[in-house]
Amino acid sequence: MMPLEEARDELKHLLVRCEQWLRMVGEVSDLLPDTRDLESDVERMAAMRTRTLSTMLKVALLGRQSSGKSFLISGLQGGLEYLPLVDEDGEPSEEYRGILPSSASPTTACPSTVVPVGDDPTVDAYGRGLLRVKFSGRADWVEIGTDLHRAEVAAYVAADGIRTDRRSEHVNEQVERIELLISKARLPIKLFDLPGSESEDEERDEIMYEAWKEADCFIYVSQATEALTSNELRLIRDLYAHAVPARKRVLWVLSGIDRAQHQEGNQAAWKGVLATNNQYLHDRYPSSGDFLGEGFLPVSAALEAQAEFEEGEGRDGSSLRRRARMGQLRDRLQDLLESGAGHKHLKLVGDEAGWVVRRRRRTIADVLDAHRVAVDQLEGQRDSLREELEGMDESLRRMLTELDDELERRIREAQRPFGGLDRELHRGLDDLIDAGNLSDEHVNEIGIRHVDLFNAWMTDTDGPGTRWERERAALDDSARQFLRSEFGEDTGSRLVSPEPLDLDSIQAANDGDSPWRAYGVVQDAANVISVASPIAGGAVWLATSLSVATIAVPVGAAVIAAIGIARITDFLRERESKVQQARQERKDMIDEQAKEARAGFEEMVRGDGRRVIDAAAEYHHRHRTRLRATLEEIVQRMNTEDTAGSREIVARLTPVEERGRAISTDIQELLDRNRTP
Repeated sequence: MMPLEEARDELKHLLVRCEQWLRMVGEVSDLLPDTRDLESDVERMAAMRTRTLSTMLKVALLGRQSSGKSFLISGLQGGLEYLPLVDEDGEPSEEYRGILPSSASPTTACPSTVVPVGDDPTVDAYGRGLLRVKFSGRADWVEIGTDLHRAEVAAYVAADGIRTDRRSEHVNEQVERIELLISKARLPIKLFDLPGSESEDEERDEIMYEAWKEADCFIYVSQATEALTSNELRLIRDLYAHAVPARKRVLWVLSGIDRAQHQEGNQAAWKGVLATNNQYLHDRYPSSGDFLGEGFLPVSAALEAQAEFEEGEGRDGSSLRRRARMGQLRDRLQDLLESGAGHKHLKLVGDEAGWVVRRRRRTIADVLDAHRVAVDQLEGQRDSLREELEGMDESLRRMLTELDDELERRIREAQRPFGGLDRELHRGLDDLIDAGNLSDEHVNEIGIRHVDLFNAWMTDTDGPGTRWERERAALDDSARQFLRSEFGEDTGSRLVSPEPLDLDSIQAANDGDSPWRAYGVVQDAANVISVASPIAGGAVWLATSLSVATIAVPVGAAVIAAIGIARITDFLRERESKVQQARQERKDMIDEQAKEARAGFEEMVRGDGRRVIDAAAEYHHRHRTRLRATLEEIVQRMNTEDTAGSREIVARLTPVEERGRAISTDIQELLDRNRTP
């Protein structure tokens, strides 16, 4: 595998070539049947350059309110400034200015995303960055401005921001989420700053949990001035239920150690909090080493900002920098980036760029092929194309009928084990339920056991998740076999050869409009860019790609989907009923959860199966579209005696098609050299 930076630089160069080639296509657009979206493809390629530079790892920061998430983000990306001050009484004080608002009181009012854009000339993100806002009920992002005063940023972002500091037309708007695009960043990662866990806003909680699905990994932030409490029990338990099946890494951070330096028991107070927090996790998740990782890392973005101030004044800041430990946190994130997420990201961008070029080149090649046909062959080619087109409707109907019937059979087969799910859960949970009084700690233990039992049952060799992997692969094979039997292979001997069924040609596109909502069921559930164990897959490509999808649905996806439907709730707290009645009610919940899990599983796999069928239908439709366009070209040539026009078309289009083919080859070679194990 190539070094990450080398692969990124080479892909960036290829994207520049792609953009230049698309402009070449524009110069011959008068010869092509449809170039309406050509300019959008040029813009899309420019956006891919930005994605190559910036969003190779997506990290969600979680924690209770005022845990220091916004402050930590500013520090991680080198956007935190230390300002020594003197108050009106002449006493020294200090202030910190970051790229996101932060304070001792609850700050972040909506999900915020900090996105590095590097030296992208299309984005004006100097200074403190470009602020973009999505308002409730409005489809488009609104650019507020670049290098804004922190009061202006807080007016849109912070819970205690002053609305009158906004633009007048935005004073009464409800902010749904914000993005801050920054040109200078220490890490090429996208950071999600999510509202604190104590929020009572259900809609905000829904947005927060949806954001988890897009994240590659998590940073759980806890303040060094206070140990973990039972208020955080549910958030950590939900994180466990999400991260373990998806095999996503969690980094635990104890922030603000500079504010807990006073001595307690012959050591700094933060060290006691650190030990307490680590013990808290180990007591509740004793067999979850991957989830706990190395435990809490103590850091201080403030100390690092002080070190940079001292160094800027010509003094030694190395001691402050060591105590800050921010470099260790960046190293851990860089390790995650190098371990697979970075290469996975580059592959997705490369796949998308390759598809754009192939789609445009295929159109050019089709026109070229039509004009290269000898005049005395035109009539035979016309009749052959007409005959092929006449059978397309019946072919599509037959394929959809066969695949629909097969999908339902395979869903039933995958669902068979659900008849024993309730018994399996009762066998593993009833004794534990009877052993306690359903306190918060007892409910948490039940929840963890529930997740582990369900995960193991789903991923067993005969579990529904494993069964569906086999059934889905068989459905995919059936779709491919049908298409091959109808259209044959791309041998180059036919006027309109079918597109190759390229298993690696997966379109991984995001329209940029809804960063954690615009995902299909498969990507929602499987989180296709997993860090510890990258998952090959995709679904969004169906709107455009010519290839049948390789939507690999790992068993983890099925687990997440079902847990999402039957997520453990906490409504059995503090009841007036007797403990025994509460225990029975908890057991009764198991039966209902088993039913909901089955329904959720069925919904997920049916949607997944429909994507296979839709992919086949899309492939079928696009081949028919190409047949019709070629037929029109043939008929048009038959209606004119001037073959000189065809020779001119061939002369103009040939170099464009050849250069597009060379770019496609180079992209594929880069992807092959960059392929993850």
